[in-house]
This record gives sequence, C-alpha cells and structure tokens, in this order.
Amino acid sequence: MTKKVAKSRKKHRGEAIWAIIWNIFFLWIVNKVPDWNLAFISEQYDTILWILNLNIIIQIAGYALILFLDFRWFWHLTRTILDAASLVTLLVLYFIYPFDFSSIDGWSWLDVVIPIAFIIGMVASGIGIIVHLVRFIFQLTKILK
Repeated sequence: MTKKVAKSRKKHRGEAIWAIIWNIFFLWIVNKVPDWNLAFISEQYDTILWILNLNIIIQIAGYALILFLDFRWFWHLTRTILDAASLVTLLVLYFIYPFDFSSIDGWSWLDVVIPIAFIIGMVASGIGIIVHLVRFIFQLTKILK
C-alpha cells in the first residue's frame, strides 16, 4: 500500500468518525426541537420529522460501514447513496417548509434565505452524486480489468 493510499484511508476514517458523532448529536437535536416550543417551528415540522430521522440514520449507517469496509470503490458508492439521501431530504424540506420566521420581528428574511440554502444544498448534493457515481464506476472498471 502506498503512502498516498494509506493517508487517504486515514482521512476517510477520520471523516467517518466525525460524521457519525455529528449525526448522533444532530439526531438528538432534531427530535428535541418539538419539546422546545420554538416560535419559528411550524406544524409541518411533525410532518417532516420522519424524513430527518431517516436521513440521519442512513448517514450514521453509511459512515459506520465506511469505517469497516475501507475500499475506495465502496467509499464512492456509499457517498453516492448518502448524497442521494441528503438530496431527497432537502427536497422534502424545501416543499414542506417547516419554519415560519414571520412571527419574529426582524427575522422574516430567513424565510427567503433558508429555502435558497436548501436549493444550494440540493445542487451540491446533485453534484456530489454525479462525482461519486463517476468515481465509483471508474474504480469498479479498474478492479474488473
């Protein structure tokens, strides 16, 4: 194994560990939000909570698999799936917008900015899907030769 490959695998493991920790914390936050009675959380939040939980669980599982199956082709395949899950979640968040900042003085501009951030996230996820899918196919063709 070359030094470059070993460094890449170490980087992937570090990223996976960080992603798992962050997603576990985020899972707790997402499920605690309804208890906090925040003024800007609308009734639609309960409608989208399941997709948030599903996406976070997919992210945790995907990165856990990356920790144990550290193959370059598997990294790209898993990242394609994780980016696709993120894209679907962002689409749901965009179309079932669970926030309402109009009730808070001076914060209504967030009702414009947050959907734009969702769109940017969708574009980034779409690009990630394409990039990782192409790299997965490239890695697979190298293996099959």
